[in-house]
Amino acid sequence: MRKELELYIHIPFCVKKCAYCDFLSAPRSSEVIDAYVNAVIREIAAYDYGMCKVPTIFFGGGTPSLLSGAQIGVILRAVREAFFVEENAEITLEANPGTVSREKLEGYRRAGVNRISFGLQSANERELKL
Repeated sequence: MRKELELYIHIPFCVKKCAYCDFLSAPRSSEVIDAYVNAVIREIAAYDYGMCKVPTIFFGGGTPSLLSGAQIGVILRAVREAFFVEENAEITLEANPGTVSREKLEGYRRAGVNRISFGLQSANERELKL
């Protein structure tokens, strides 16, 4: 019997740091994001999790939708190599509406993401500034 394990993969990058946010996050650059993706892949590969069954993978942050579909895809490939990911696993990516396009969403789908969680704190500019 495989032990069930749900995965949370933190993507600590944001367009800007919001004053209300307590999560580890920082502005991004393409070099830092690439280095982080490679570090996540190395961390996943460093352990033998093959006996763990994964029904859920959640990319949170920060703003995971700052990563490309290809970057999410290489992380998910590493997860599938290290874990037994269930065939119908729910794979969710948090997204900010201002950081996605149709092309990017199609890339996430090709990578295996089957659920998007759009974050919206408020549509009222005054409330956001508070």
